[in-house]
Amino acid sequence: MKKILISLALILSSMTMQAATKIDHIEPENWYVGMKNSSLQLMVYGKNIRDSRVSVDYPGVKIDSLVRLDSPNYLFVYLNLSGAKPGNMVLNIDGKKVNYPLKARTMSGDKRIGFDNSDVLYMLMPDRFASGRNITKPMKGLNPYVVDRSKPSLRHGGDLEGVRQHLDYFNQLGVTALWFTPVLENNLPDMNSQSSYHGYATTNYYRVDPRFGTNEDYARLVAEAHAKGLKVVMD
Repeated sequence: MKKILISLALILSSMTMQAATKIDHIEPENWYVGMKNSSLQLMVYGKNIRDSRVSVDYPGVKIDSLVRLDSPNYLFVYLNLSGAKPGNMVLNIDGKKVNYPLKARTMSGDKRIGFDNSDVLYMLMPDRFASGRNITKPMKGLNPYVVDRSKPSLRHGGDLEGVRQHLDYFNQLGVTALWFTPVLENNLPDMNSQSSYHGYATTNYYRVDPRFGTNEDYARLVAEAHAKGLKVVMD
């Protein structure tokens, strides 16, 4: 009877833990196979996630270790991807299956060409350069902000499409590389007629600020810049 009660208690405890566990997000949101360093650190965030049981059943991937922090809402999972192929790896967290994308690299790092002292860099703030979409009304889902070109410290409405439409202009200047101030989401509300139009207030490192465009818009801009002989530096 004692063994039955203990087993029942363990089952109930496990069910309670699984019900209470809530996976909010995992960072980074995806990763790449074939990296020189095959180790991947995942930060799992969610309510009561710290003591979760984690397993993975994906060819070429194994869990090296789990690190449980003082906070009950964080768990670090260290993976070894030494033999992994591209695909959706499945993490099993307290019985919940979570798909995690492992992507193929477009090229190895040693084949990428950076800028050097032969380049002529043109640094610009996308918000201040040109607007291709002419969106002046605040977008839903973002903290309060104002687009007003008469105010020097508020947003003026420039975007990635505006930059893309002027790539020939940079060629005419003799520029060889473009350096944008950060274009990632910087969702700070305006305060006292001051805004984060410059981009140096990132709130999401995986998403282009919707006022500038989308991740796909950024990729398109970079591809077209490359086609015109222009490098792009990500700040």
